[in-house]
Amino acid sequence: MIKPAVHIHEAYAKPLHIAEICAGLEEEGIPYTVTSTSGDVRHLAANAANSSRLHVGIGITHEFAMLQMRNCPINIPTNDTTHDNQSPTLYIQLSSPTANSNCRILGTNAARAVKGGIFI
Repeated sequence: MIKPAVHIHEAYAKPLHIAEICAGLEEEGIPYTVTSTSGDVRHLAANAANSSRLHVGIGITHEFAMLQMRNCPINIPTNDTTHDNQSPTLYIQLSSPTANSNCRILGTNAARAVKGGIFI
């Protein structure tokens, strides 16, 4: 039986970025699993959300990280470092100088999506 957890699907992501996402989830008390696979960030995030019993997934590559909730349309915002109010997706460009802190925020927001909380 698959335990409820936020699924993180990664493809060649930096370990520090993964660790920051996981730290954000841990701070909110939400379990997670990390799976190495291949694909672009959109597919990784969608597959992660679809495979999670909590309906929340994260895709991460060496360039981008993305939060996705199951059954929500994938819509990449026009501003790479913020979320689009019309989209359930949070998307981060990892070349940003604030990538590490943004990854932690992404993990925190994934946990809050599970709990029905307000995003930061």
